[in-house]
Amino acid sequence: MTGPGALVRAVASLVVAGAVVTGCADTGAPPPVELRLSASGFEPVRLETAAGGEVRFVNDSGRPQRIVSATLGNGAAVPRGADPVDSGRLVAGAAHARRLDVPGEYVVEAVLADGGTRAVATILVEEAS
Repeated sequence: MTGPGALVRAVASLVVAGAVVTGCADTGAPPPVELRLSASGFEPVRLETAAGGEVRFVNDSGRPQRIVSATLGNGAAVPRGADPVDSGRLVAGAAHARRLDVPGEYVVEAVLADGGTRAVATILVEEAS
């Protein structure tokens, strides 16, 4: 088809495709948040996000570390039904992203290579609206 209607449809298709490619499409997911680990500890020490949100754990400390769920007397400090957090070994400057789907409180700690705990932070995951 040719004519003005075809041109309008073609332009509209390009606009929609451009929005999807550039990330402008509404995915319904909350924006990602960051929990940074420096030489002095986590920044911030308490973080809030909605269920389904991505948390990026960033190691700015200058030393290799792991960020894991803190362990309490009854197991990992995560909500019932949630998997424990474990970034694996993060070298200085590295990051690990994790989507948190289960609402509740997650307590994480930074663990040095020798096994010592360095810092603790809390992530509060709220019900998605």
